[in-house]
Amino acid sequence: MSFVRKHAFKIALFALCALMGLYLLYVNLQENSSSVNLPIDKPAPHFTLQNAHEDGKQVSLEESNGKVRLIYFYWASCPDVCPATTFILSKVQDKLKEEKLFGTKAEILSVSFDPERDTPEKIQAFATKFQADTTGWKFLRNPNAAASEKLVKDYGLMLIKDENNNYSHNDVITVVDKKGNIRKYITGGMDTKKTPDEIAASIVETVKALD
Repeated sequence: MSFVRKHAFKIALFALCALMGLYLLYVNLQENSSSVNLPIDKPAPHFTLQNAHEDGKQVSLEESNGKVRLIYFYWASCPDVCPATTFILSKVQDKLKEEKLFGTKAEILSVSFDPERDTPEKIQAFATKFQADTTGWKFLRNPNAAASEKLVKDYGLMLIKDENNNYSHNDVITVVDKKGNIRKYITGGMDTKKTPDEIAASIVETVKALD
């Protein structure tokens, strides 16, 4: 028992990685079987969060019903996958604009799960780095850390915080349809088999299929 207690975090992290591997294998199989495969149809958990760009204005998931939502859970201090996937989302933004879907038919919601470090100012700087157009791309946060982490898990994603307050998590974009149902998870920057442009194009294709 002392061994288990001593290495509890390492064991949990190993289990997370194993589950992540299985999950990503499943996602890749789903994506390879059809570019617009929508294998899921379940209600997306409700949330009301602060908009980092509008002085903490409250934003709920329901108020954007009627649009396809692309929800990405991230932390701005992330050293690897979060910047890569946010870069992909910036390309999605550009492609949605080309298709005249951005902001009117589809919206991007980047949700931080690290409120202690992700202050509104830091989030704004993060968004600016990726040229986010906040008319259709909202950056949201909950000042309560426990509630932030719970929301990620409510969406069926894995999240583990280590002893240095760093996170391991699923790097996926959750696709929510107009009625508020989760329809698909799309691998983000961890997908090394596709270029950012290819991933962005597949995401836009999914949005158009739900439009």
